[in-house]
Amino acid sequence: MPDYNELIKTIDDAINGFNDSIPKIQKEILADVLDQIKKFDTRDKRITNTVKNIRLLNTIKNRLKKIILTDSYKQEVKDFLKVFNDVSTFQNAYFAEAEKTFKPPAIVKEIKSQTIEDTINRLTEAGIGVNVSDKIAELLKQNVTTGVKYSDLAAQLREYILTTETPGVLEKYVGQITTDAVNQYSRQYMNTISGDLGYEWFRYQGKDILTTRPFCDAMTDRKFFHVTEVPDLLAAKDLYYSDNITGETKKVPIYEKTGLPNGLIPDTNAENFFVRAGGYRCGHQIFPVIERIVPKDIQDRVKATAAYKRFHSSK
Repeated sequence: MPDYNELIKTIDDAINGFNDSIPKIQKEILADVLDQIKKFDTRDKRITNTVKNIRLLNTIKNRLKKIILTDSYKQEVKDFLKVFNDVSTFQNAYFAEAEKTFKPPAIVKEIKSQTIEDTINRLTEAGIGVNVSDKIAELLKQNVTTGVKYSDLAAQLREYILTTETPGVLEKYVGQITTDAVNQYSRQYMNTISGDLGYEWFRYQGKDILTTRPFCDAMTDRKFFHVTEVPDLLAAKDLYYSDNITGETKKVPIYEKTGLPNGLIPDTNAENFFVRAGGYRCGHQIFPVIERIVPKDIQDRVKATAAYKRFHSSK
């Protein structure tokens, strides 16, 4: 059977390859904006609320799009989109290995088509306009209308646009879009086919890093789970992780506002969990597995539960 690590590496390489160019673009954005705000009317070193300054905001916003959406950037978007074909190829090989008569259903082609279209929109004019250039323009507008010091505005822009202690505005946005688009597509592909084929057992896979959420840390340690266990997993029942700082084993915390483990997307449930996994920017995959590779002690524990018995009595 194809190695799941191969899929995860393919996805990670595509995401990292696309995002490698973003810090350079952010520096270009900052340099241009700082150059443009020198044209603002000022009084006593403070930006004044004038018609000229308000009009200049729109000019700056349009310039931002041109800086980001270059021919080179658009080509990188096209190159990134190739990863969806790579994911599909792996998924088909994965299921063909287990199911000799397997043929990908027509719906997965439509899922891929819609995901690619949505990703293009988010990474180009529509998404970049609303989530990057408009937000920088809004930051400028707030400072113009409140008469902030020129030096303070420059400092705010540097912190907001560049990656320092936190990701810059473009890196944060593009990083989430690329990570979620391809990982959620991969998981949705897996979930669609495994549902059609009647898979019940799954394995939560992927590497844990310093920022891995407690939930994902616990799930990769748990490895195998049955579909009937998902409600309990989302309630963090019997889920424990190792604290990166202290090394202590701790219970996965629940976020009070959502009632879900910290980091999971609000309204995640037993159905959409297989696509959403550990939340935004989650790079883990949920692979369906045949029952015989699941350790017997895990099978015995799950099969003794009321949830498992109800599941099979209703089939």
